[in-house]
Amino acid sequence: MVKYFWVVSCILATWAMVVSGHGHIHTSAPVQSPTEAPGPVGAPTVDCMSLIYDMADCLAYLSVDGGEDKPDKSCCTGFETVFNTDSNCICVALKSSASLGIEVNMSSVMALPSACGVHATLSCNMSTSPSTSPANPPTPTSPNPPTIAPTSATKTTPAPIAHSVPVGGPAPSLVATSSEKEIIALVWGRHSNMSEAQRRPMTGVKHNKGSINGSIPLRSPSVVSEVDEFCHALGGKNPIHSILIANNGMAAVKFIRSIRTWAYETFGTEKAILLVAMATPEDMRINAEHIRIADQFVEVPGGTNNNNYANVQLIVEMAEITHVDAVWPGWGHASENPELPDALSAKGIVFLGPPAASMAALGDKIGSSLIAQAAEVPTLPWSGSHVKIPSESCLVTIPDDIYREACVHTTEEAIASCQVVGYPAMIKASWGGGGKGIRKVHNDDEVKALFKQVQGEVPGSPIFIMKVASQSRHLEVQLLCDQYGNVVALHSRDCSVQRRHQKIIEEGPITVAPLDTVKKLEQAARRLAKCVNYVGAATVEYLYSMETGEYYFLELNPRLQVEHPVTEWIAEINLPAAQVAVGMGIPLWQIPEIRRFYGMEHGGGYDAWRKTSFVAIPFDFDNAESTRPKGHCVAVRVTSEDPDDGFKPTSGKVQELSFKSKPNVWAYFSVKSGGGIHEFSDSQFGHVFAFGESRALAIANMVLGLKEIQIRGEIRTNVDYTIDLLHASDYKENKIHTGWLDSRIAMRVRAERPPWYLSVVGGALYKASASSAAMVSEYIGYLEKGQIPPKHISLVNSQVSLNIEGSKYTINLVRGGPGSYSLTTNDSKIEAEIHTLRDGGLLMQLDGNSHVIYAEEEAAGTRLLIDGRTCLLQNDHDPSKLVAETPCKLLRYLVVDGCHVDADTPYAEVEVMKMCMPLLSPSSGNIHFLMSEGQAMQAGELIARLDLDDPSAVRKAEPFHGSFPLLGPPTAISGKVHQRCAASLNAARMILAGYEHNIDEVVPNLLSCLDNPELPFLQWQECFAVLANRLSKDLRYELEAKYKEYEGISNMPTVDFPAKILRGVLEAHLNSYPEKEKGAQERLAEPLMSLVKSYEGGRESHARIIVRGLFEEYLSVEELFSDNIQADVIERLRLHYKKDLSKVVDIVLSHQGVRSKNKLILCLMEQLVYPNPAAYRDQLIRFSALNHTNYSELALKASQLLEQTKLSELRSSIARSLSELEMFTEDGENMDTPKRKSAINERMEALVSAPLAVEDALVGLFDHSDHTLQRRVVETYVRRLYQPYLVKGNVRMQWHRFGLIASWEFLEGHVDSKIGSEDRILDEPSVVNHSERKWGSMVVIKSLQFLPTVLTVALRETTHNLQSVITNGSVQPASYGNMMHIALAGINNQMSLLQDSGDEDQAQERVNKLAKILKEKEVSSSLRNTGVGVISCIIQRDEGRGPMRHSFHWSAEKLYYEEEPLLRHLEPPLSTYLELDKLKGYNDIRYTPSRDRQWHLYTVLDKPLSIQRMFLRTLVRQPLSNEGLTTYQGLDQGATQSLWTLSFTSRSILRSLTSAMEELELNVHNSTIKSEHAQMYLYILREQQIDDLLPYHKRADIPDGCEEAAVEKLLSELAREVNASVGVKMHRFGVCEWEVKLWISSEGESNGAWRIVVSNVTGHTCIVHIYREVEDTSKQQVVYHSTSGQGSLHGLPVNAKYKPLGVLDQKRILARKSSTTYCYDFPLAFEAALDKSWSQYSGINNTKDKANLRVAELVFADQKGTWGTPLVSVERQPGLNDVGMVAWRMEMSTPEFPSGRTILIVSNDVTFKNGSFGPREDAFFQAVTDVACIQKLPLIYLAANSGARIGVAEEVKSCFKVGWSDESNPERGFQYVYLTPEDYARIGSSVIAHELKLSSGESRWVIDTIVGKEDGLGVENLSGSGAIASAYSKAYRETFTLTYVTGRTVGIGAYLSRHGKRCIQRLDQQIIQTGISALNKLLEAQYPALPLQELNSCALKKVSRSQIPVSISCRSSIKKTKSELNRKQIEQCSIYVFL
Repeated sequence: MVKYFWVVSCILATWAMVVSGHGHIHTSAPVQSPTEAPGPVGAPTVDCMSLIYDMADCLAYLSVDGGEDKPDKSCCTGFETVFNTDSNCICVALKSSASLGIEVNMSSVMALPSACGVHATLSCNMSTSPSTSPANPPTPTSPNPPTIAPTSATKTTPAPIAHSVPVGGPAPSLVATSSEKEIIALVWGRHSNMSEAQRRPMTGVKHNKGSINGSIPLRSPSVVSEVDEFCHALGGKNPIHSILIANNGMAAVKFIRSIRTWAYETFGTEKAILLVAMATPEDMRINAEHIRIADQFVEVPGGTNNNNYANVQLIVEMAEITHVDAVWPGWGHASENPELPDALSAKGIVFLGPPAASMAALGDKIGSSLIAQAAEVPTLPWSGSHVKIPSESCLVTIPDDIYREACVHTTEEAIASCQVVGYPAMIKASWGGGGKGIRKVHNDDEVKALFKQVQGEVPGSPIFIMKVASQSRHLEVQLLCDQYGNVVALHSRDCSVQRRHQKIIEEGPITVAPLDTVKKLEQAARRLAKCVNYVGAATVEYLYSMETGEYYFLELNPRLQVEHPVTEWIAEINLPAAQVAVGMGIPLWQIPEIRRFYGMEHGGGYDAWRKTSFVAIPFDFDNAESTRPKGHCVAVRVTSEDPDDGFKPTSGKVQELSFKSKPNVWAYFSVKSGGGIHEFSDSQFGHVFAFGESRALAIANMVLGLKEIQIRGEIRTNVDYTIDLLHASDYKENKIHTGWLDSRIAMRVRAERPPWYLSVVGGALYKASASSAAMVSEYIGYLEKGQIPPKHISLVNSQVSLNIEGSKYTINLVRGGPGSYSLTTNDSKIEAEIHTLRDGGLLMQLDGNSHVIYAEEEAAGTRLLIDGRTCLLQNDHDPSKLVAETPCKLLRYLVVDGCHVDADTPYAEVEVMKMCMPLLSPSSGNIHFLMSEGQAMQAGELIARLDLDDPSAVRKAEPFHGSFPLLGPPTAISGKVHQRCAASLNAARMILAGYEHNIDEVVPNLLSCLDNPELPFLQWQECFAVLANRLSKDLRYELEAKYKEYEGISNMPTVDFPAKILRGVLEAHLNSYPEKEKGAQERLAEPLMSLVKSYEGGRESHARIIVRGLFEEYLSVEELFSDNIQADVIERLRLHYKKDLSKVVDIVLSHQGVRSKNKLILCLMEQLVYPNPAAYRDQLIRFSALNHTNYSELALKASQLLEQTKLSELRSSIARSLSELEMFTEDGENMDTPKRKSAINERMEALVSAPLAVEDALVGLFDHSDHTLQRRVVETYVRRLYQPYLVKGNVRMQWHRFGLIASWEFLEGHVDSKIGSEDRILDEPSVVNHSERKWGSMVVIKSLQFLPTVLTVALRETTHNLQSVITNGSVQPASYGNMMHIALAGINNQMSLLQDSGDEDQAQERVNKLAKILKEKEVSSSLRNTGVGVISCIIQRDEGRGPMRHSFHWSAEKLYYEEEPLLRHLEPPLSTYLELDKLKGYNDIRYTPSRDRQWHLYTVLDKPLSIQRMFLRTLVRQPLSNEGLTTYQGLDQGATQSLWTLSFTSRSILRSLTSAMEELELNVHNSTIKSEHAQMYLYILREQQIDDLLPYHKRADIPDGCEEAAVEKLLSELAREVNASVGVKMHRFGVCEWEVKLWISSEGESNGAWRIVVSNVTGHTCIVHIYREVEDTSKQQVVYHSTSGQGSLHGLPVNAKYKPLGVLDQKRILARKSSTTYCYDFPLAFEAALDKSWSQYSGINNTKDKANLRVAELVFADQKGTWGTPLVSVERQPGLNDVGMVAWRMEMSTPEFPSGRTILIVSNDVTFKNGSFGPREDAFFQAVTDVACIQKLPLIYLAANSGARIGVAEEVKSCFKVGWSDESNPERGFQYVYLTPEDYARIGSSVIAHELKLSSGESRWVIDTIVGKEDGLGVENLSGSGAIASAYSKAYRETFTLTYVTGRTVGIGAYLSRHGKRCIQRLDQQIIQTGISALNKLLEAQYPALPLQELNSCALKKVSRSQIPVSISCRSSIKKTKSELNRKQIEQCSIYVFL
């Protein structure tokens, strides 16, 4: 630890020197210390760069040999090394001159490691003698490098020589003199463990026995001497201390690891032999493993292996530069090139392989076959079978003529030789290997095609032909030969599992042949090696016939093979180490492992080699018996090949490579995680070996080992495929042969795939999660840049299409949470969950099982790795595009450019990772080349294009029509109620977070759990189990004891959870703690305390807490968006959450699910809030305040629930008011009985006149137990119902044992309180009253079974009572107008229970039950006989809901009482007041009550245009006393203040209208109720005095004879005042008309019924008509009567049915749909504006005899007016225009110009062909502008249009037909549209067509161009655009112009808006510019276009000419080429160029 701190101190001190100024900064020459003079010339200096490097090597040596305790530290003299052996940071302290007498001049600071945060540059200087001059400093590469010498008497400062390694730019330099106590140099990393960027290549460095530059050794001298001793002791000649590995990848990795193992076991250190690697740039780029683990490396050129590993000259140069003792060639590359051993031998470097002669003889396949024939080793028939050489010629070069005789040189010779040896045959390159340069042929054609491929794969190699041994096995014998003629056969191997002659699976020993045969194989192999004096490792390969037992020589590989570890395992011999031993010259019989192999004494292993050297004696290998193989070993090559694509090699990055070794499984790889495989490397990058006592066990171990391999990246591997091979029965039963694997491939036997549904689900989830992640990232990207992101982000619902193995799966995914998905296809559904792993993978849970998924994108699609098994999600394949699927090199094309190729035929050859691969054409067609031969390509690059013969015949993926299998839930689900509750609650919260669940399941499940009595007990158990061990023992025991008292009965519904008891225990325990400890204990017990608190009010209390929490989650998000623009909300959120923008995404996602959220909240309201809405009052108020389309239904429901709370409160208030309990107060004690009765009567009268939902509240008290109160309630109800027709004071009550009976009398007409005689009929024409007397009765019962009895009693008592009142004794009226009311009281009555939710639910069932009773003969006859015409049924319900009502009328046709649906929900008297008979002209009338039941909304569909209309009706009730001034919600600002000036009647009307507005606002987004045209009707029940029409401080002073006119004026002013307050809001809700009926009580002529009818045109303007009701004696009906006779209703019956909307109203609706005002209503707006203007200038006298505004419409003088036609003024009704442009001349009198001035108004008529511009519109607009310019009149343009008109030729549209490409399959598209000859003859003038004759004889007229018979369909609509734009620009210059954009304006309309300069634009309307792209195409130039935002902003300011782009609006249905459209025509097509 002390040393460690010393190191840290050194590091800090060194850096402090740099930053504190102790050293001096310089850039060129050294700077001397300011405190010391320059030293004497000649003082020795040190080259610091070399010094640092030497220190590094010294440290490496010290680290290897144990630090300071070394036998020889002379090389490190002067250095004190302090380091931690576990650290990569070594600190070297160089003592100052006090100890060494050396001065070091530091001219710059060395490069410190980036991990230290230091970046600098190091350069130092050192000289060795005083004679060294500054001008000639020694270089680092000098053969005699400087050494450290003692300091002399003089000093010199030579010029620095920089050996700088830039690290991040220039750095300061440091000069340190001898005055410093120490100079610290930091060296980062041990030399062998440096990173790639920090390691220095060894170029120019001399090695001598492990030393660099002959100074500092890399290894301990003791190790060097030990290697020497080892070599000489075992009989060797040349000790090997360093080896250059002339290979890469697998070979280099295996050799390094084998030598390291051998060195450690032999010498006690793995670094005994220095291993130098070769590294290409590609190897370094992919972080190749062999570079990382080597001691050193040298950089060599990249590219193909002829530039590096196969370059003999380069290898020799690298060996010389690095001064290695030996070179190991590995396999492949230059391992079989005889030039290499000769070249190395000439340099005195050992080649760890055979001599050149032996290699040339046996390494060549042809030569080896000839030698084998000479050595009498059986061979297959081949092209050299007839060639014989004498056995003595084996040791010399085979003559060229004999050698050539065995070869084939041309395709013709190859065909001839194949015919001799017989087909099938092999074409083989003598220098080939590893599957390269070998092809199997079956006929002459294949020879012609494949011979060139063999030549191309191994250029320059001789080629021969050999017979294919079908059904044979590939067997091998491993040889090891020394330099003394000894040959060892190290058992055998079986390599029969091959793919294209490349070994895939190897195993050993041989089990298919008898032992005798194996012995013969070994002997033949030894004999062959001896023939050529072979040295080193070799493999002799045979083909063995399983049928005959014969074997044939195949070849001898003069190198170590990839599969040699198989032999190592079964023979227990380290073959690379043995190669090194043989290279040292050690005889085989001295090698301990060889001795052990033969059972000789071996000293116990390598660690005892000294003993072996003493006891070892030679023995005869020919006669010695080797030990039996140790068990069985199976090897599998791991290659980067794609088994699904013909084993095509792949390259790329390797993200993860992991392997878990087992005792009997071992593997090594040439890459690691984070590395890769480049395009020039071998495809094999791993080798796995498994051992077992038997072959079966070895196979089993191999399967388990392969399944532990995890490889992810851009490459494909054969791991899955190999596992499938090992499982094959043929392999397990040892029935394989060399063609077995190829036959499986030909039969398309593939590796095991994941189950199809697993691939589909995994692929869909990967695609969906990747898409969601990308969307979130993009969304956050917008926010980070301060931009407003897209409005919608689709993260919940998505659809994925997958192409898997020819099937197309369409999957719909719905997210139920961040990782929860529901997948649906073809009506089948499954659930799955995913979790993202840290390494980028997905953990999928499906059907209770987990699966790990990785994905990699490639050219062909997405490759999924699911549980180690792969599947490909294919991209949509386009066979016309021939692309490279992997990085490769295009060797040559096999066909001619432009020629025709057939499907599945080769068209080119490419080289992929050293292999030549053919490319096959996917379809037939003509090919066109896009790449050149020899060009390198990346994956996805286009090679060629294919013109398909038949595009429709291309095979496409077939849609999948199946379904998912039945699968369980993703994870285990508990059935316990508390866990189900938690799951349901979590689902509800996920819905509120924006995800989707089945709400119809979630809510019932949640409610059932919340209502379960076991829930609190289970929740307590769960919570207590978590905290039990942390609670004190006393508290735990006490809680357990209390809980157990109730635990056993927890499932009983009547048992409540002991929340209060448990809370008392917890509080008592907490109170016992001191204050200091109390807080901690409270936090500990908080979960338990929260639980018991939530249940203190029972399960209902807990449910309320849960629901409130869910409500709060909803409101916390949605209140942000209520009544706000979403973009503004997101901007505020962005600023608020700028540190965590993902929260913004969460909020937006939640808001997007508002529909599902609303449904959830509505369900919770219906189920849990409804019974007790008062408990949620605060949140309901917040819900009702939500103002947006999204929340309409929810806000309405919340408002209704709030009304229920008001209804309950009102019911309680009425009960208190009508009871006598309040009389017993201090004020009431002295009140006598008459006064009390009077007080009660006053209260009842107040309730009758109260503008509240009194009726519903009174019905709720019908079943009150207090009979007195019940009587008063019923009487109040009757008096309110029949006001003002009730005969005063005659409501009688009678009790019956089954209920209460009430009876009364009423008049059908209005009761005139001012007229004494009830039968008086006035002579005036106005209607005053009707006086026919009727009676009514009510029975209040609790069950329908009592109804017949009670009715009989009621009828008898009622008629009896009437007989005592009516003097003539007649109770039978002239007409049947008597009323019977049946009240079914009690909330538990059978009729009330039929109603579950909503007023209409099961309504028909109630009606049927009631109708059945009323149809009974006894009941029906008794009712009818007493004159009952209408029966009303009232059904009381619980406190939360209002009563239900049904009305039954006597049907004269059916002779029974039937329900009147229109009057449902209303009492019959009210229906008369509301004039509902006017609605009977409509069908399907939908009724909607208001929240307080005071307004009744009826929605109908107005034919024939299907316009939805609404009729709103109400009765206006006025309190007895003046209600004072009440602030009404919803009024405009200032309107409330003006209430002081309103009359009593006005306030009553205004209150009712405001209430109606609130109802419409709640339903404004409800499509079923929202209307396009609404009409309101108000009936004021109370008679109005004339003074009531005036403000309260005014009184009427009317002259005689003027009363009627005065009242009419007052009513007109009243209407205008009210409309001014609410007109705008009414217009916004579509209220176009409202009507008021009222009675004026007067002694004068105004007495009677009046009606006010107001047409609300624009909201700011209105038209008021006042009518009186007058009886038309001729028709015996009451009609509307206007004194002026101008009203539209004048003379119509007051009860006439409503008519369909007129044309003018229809056009207003169309304009409103376009968000604008109908053009003909603008004059009214101008008039209203003038009136308002005059009202503000009261001091100016307005000429009363002259109107403020006089309007004259301008029209063409000619009905067919066009260009040049003048305009004339006319007066006509609005809406008669036949042009989409209208204009007026207006003369306005303003306060500024009382005499008046004239302006022109021109406007688009948006209701006429969408306001589009055609030729006549253009002509009209120009005519108006001409008038304005000529007369110099201001011109105002009201813009609302759709641009130039696009017409439709209706005559063509109705009859054209489609010519399909395939009549039977329209999905393949169409070729043309045509007309039949008959249609063409009829409309031929509308089209340009040509005739097409079909082979069937049918004639078709193919349409080329549509002209149309009407003008104004095509490009002619653009002809005048330029003219009107120019005219409007001219008007701007010559007079005043102003544009008001009242609606969306497009194209030419947008340009006009801009050319007028002065523009007022509505914020919600757009100005849309079009035509830029069309102009660019015409002018072949690119002109800038302003974006929409800039265009809109320009509309509100003056735009300079430079800002106006060149633009065109060009839409044409006639095709014209560019040449046909000349410049003049272009200018006529509305080009506007302003320069």
